[in-house]
Amino acid sequence: SVVTDAVSHTNTNLLTAGGSATLVLLSVLISNKSGTSADVDVYLVTTGDDVYLIRNAPVPAGSSLEIISGSKVIMESNDVLRVRCDTAAAVDASVSYLEQT
Repeated sequence: SVVTDAVSHTNTNLLTAGGSATLVLLSVLISNKSGTSADVDVYLVTTGDDVYLIRNAPVPAGSSLEIISGSKVIMESNDVLRVRCDTAAAVDASVSYLEQT
């Protein structure tokens, strides 16, 4: 499955693992559609602490950044994948994942 969303300058919930599901994140692609560089955070909200996959990563104007490329991240039930950008409406985020129920 693929989820795509426009990211705001506040926390954007991109993907939530259902109560009885485990998600395997395969890729997160951040694309900068603005004319200036933007900094992004990608992190998981878990039952414990927030876990950053990347923090304050610069994405140059007109380019993209792929996170988790070649690796996998497991999301447990009720975990939330969030993205935040320092500039509103500057980036889009796409997530590729497998769901195990």
